[in-house]
Amino acid sequence: MSILKKKSLAIIGGALAIVVATGSIASIYAKAAVKVNSFTIAKTDMQQVLELNGTVVSNDSDMFFADTNLKIDKIYFKVGDEVKKGDLLVTFDEDEINDQIALLNLDSTAKESGYNNAIQVSDRYSALYNEATRNLNVLNQQIKDTEDAIVNKQAEINKRSSDLANEGAKLQVSIIDWSDQPESDELANLKKLAQNNAYVQSYDAELLKLQEELGRLNTQLAGFKEYKSEMTSQKAASYTGILTEGGKAELEANKEAAELTITKEIEKLENAKNGIKAEFDGVISAVYTEEGSVVSTGTSIICVDSLEDVCVKCYANKYDIMNIAEGQMGNFKLLNKDYSGEVTRIEKIAGLNAAASTGVGVDITVNDPEDLILGLEVKAKIGTASVSDVVSVPKSAIVNEDDKNYVFISNADKKVVKTSVEIGIQNDDYAEIVSGVKEGDIVVWSDSKELSDGDDVRF
Repeated sequence: MSILKKKSLAIIGGALAIVVATGSIASIYAKAAVKVNSFTIAKTDMQQVLELNGTVVSNDSDMFFADTNLKIDKIYFKVGDEVKKGDLLVTFDEDEINDQIALLNLDSTAKESGYNNAIQVSDRYSALYNEATRNLNVLNQQIKDTEDAIVNKQAEINKRSSDLANEGAKLQVSIIDWSDQPESDELANLKKLAQNNAYVQSYDAELLKLQEELGRLNTQLAGFKEYKSEMTSQKAASYTGILTEGGKAELEANKEAAELTITKEIEKLENAKNGIKAEFDGVISAVYTEEGSVVSTGTSIICVDSLEDVCVKCYANKYDIMNIAEGQMGNFKLLNKDYSGEVTRIEKIAGLNAAASTGVGVDITVNDPEDLILGLEVKAKIGTASVSDVVSVPKSAIVNEDDKNYVFISNADKKVVKTSVEIGIQNDDYAEIVSGVKEGDIVVWSDSKELSDGDDVRF
């Protein structure tokens, strides 16, 4: 009985051993055969697409400034209003414009009169200067001639006086010689002649005439010298009032500059009567003034952003910007409408946008911007590269270790082989494999477990 029991237990134990052994095999099989996703490699075409956040903005803005001081009459649109090319945006007070034009014309007349007066005054001083110069040349000669005549006349007077004095001296000598004959007729005659000579020396008609002529010459000389003094003063005083050639040129240039400035101001005012008109289809993005206010030259009045030339402004980081180039095509969807465009500008400096301090600006000019609303945010997709007839794998199948990329290939025994690969272009889902795998290879990966080289897998 006990033996039977032992056998029975042995059989049961054997059965248990078989069960245990069977359970161990199942456990081992379950551990080795990892449930995986699989992808059979085939040749395909691929495009690398980069997605960037962007904002719809205008490529062209028209800021209108006041050309001169103007009073706003009417503003026809508000910020956000759509306008068409040729629409009247702002008008100015025409009465005030006409008043300004009238004042400018008066100013022009005054400047012209001032110029003519300056020329006339200069001409008058020039005439006085020339008169004094001519008169001084004549006076200098007259003074010289008169001074020479005085010297000659004085010489004549001296000679006449000397001749009369010599004659009187001779008579006195003769009287002395005849003094020893006091009663002689000769002595009496000599005394009579001497007496007459003394009278002649004082009252000689010829001598008196010469002296009179000398007096007239001296008076004439004094007159000439006085007139010379007047002409000298006139010449000096008038010289300072004469415009030089340079002064005339400067005066003429200032006059022409003033005329040009006034003409341009009047032209601006005449143009202002037409008001401000939109130069393209667009939207009012800013109004800087109000009706009834006076704006000064250079003041901003109104701004229109173009709806004909529109782009999506994006900002790319330092990794994405390396794949972007001008000429690449982009697209986005807005308000249930698809739009396409082209990369037309890449900024050459990062951080121009405060919200993207390290981002580089990228402009995608929209081909047909109809119905777009400026300022809306979009997700733009840029096709940065494309290839044809290449092998690719899902990006989820790629493992990166130590900056190297790997995939797991399932062989005929359903064992994985860890394979190094070189990656080309990528999009959201797939990556081009430049080397490491071939068409027909089965790539596997697990969503729940990290695979190792040699693992058994099941699909």
